[in-house]
Amino acid sequence: MSYPDLNLLIYLHLLIKHGSVTKVAKALDVSQPGVSAALRRLRAVLQDQVLVRAGGRMVPTAKALAVHAQAEPALAMWTRLAEGGLGFDPTTTSRVYSVLASDYIQFLLVPSLAARLAQLAPMAGLRVIPSNPYRRLQMVVEREVDLAIGYYHEAPEELRTRRLFDEDIVCVMRQGHPAANNFSAESLARYGHVVITSVSQGSYSETLERALAAQGIRRQAPLTVPSYLAVPQILLSTDYLALLPASLALAFSKQLALCIRASPIPLPALDVSILYHTSYQEDEAHHWFRERVADTAAGLAALQGSQSDKRPAGRPSTRAKSADRQA
Repeated sequence: MSYPDLNLLIYLHLLIKHGSVTKVAKALDVSQPGVSAALRRLRAVLQDQVLVRAGGRMVPTAKALAVHAQAEPALAMWTRLAEGGLGFDPTTTSRVYSVLASDYIQFLLVPSLAARLAQLAPMAGLRVIPSNPYRRLQMVVEREVDLAIGYYHEAPEELRTRRLFDEDIVCVMRQGHPAANNFSAESLARYGHVVITSVSQGSYSETLERALAAQGIRRQAPLTVPSYLAVPQILLSTDYLALLPASLALAFSKQLALCIRASPIPLPALDVSILYHTSYQEDEAHHWFRERVADTAAGLAALQGSQSDKRPAGRPSTRAKSADRQA
């Protein structure tokens, strides 16, 4: 009995991932004719075109996707075994963990997470990649990163999610602002806002705008920026307002002449989660890292809770789940 070449599954995985013979050849450090030959063998074995052209990209057929879905868990397990996934020891691992995160998450979590890794896994690395609003979670789906951390309410079915914490949204303005001593819903509508926005669907900025509109608030937005960290200096030199996560507002107000006011109307919490590919669910090294991210978030929430009497707004709360769930 003859068996098909199992190496073809690796080619199938990479062809679906990259949609390009040239990119697969580069990833495997082999010739393009070699990849083309593997694609021909795949087509013969599966009796299917495997990849077909759509626009400027090769896309997988339904049969190729079905075969890949069945084979991917075995490929992932083999990769973990080859990388020493069994018997994982954080004190000796040299694995480089990659995280997709916005500037907000980088500011809030990454310093403490880096310190935790330096203590518990001194030989491990951490690579932080800025969120891309155009690719959204595609890097997680294609396993180009270990996980994403952020506000994601719409995720592909290949991903799993774990809630880290919910964060209140507060209003920030410069000290001496005309509305500082009598802040109201009318103030929200009267003064211009620095709006932090994203082009991607399902972003928190989109959720916030819908919530404001539902309560009859149409805020003026003379300035829109893609970064939370650009906001403080703008507020210092204008009468603009900004709606920010409470943790960022508190950090900014400790360093700059800014003041925080609770929102005069109910606003949806900014809930932050971990998202990762389901194939990593049983990966021991990946599981260990996810737990360290959750520990870090819980520690920050506890620290901010101890300071809650020093600020005029609600604090973020950690609601870690006992098990991750399918997105």
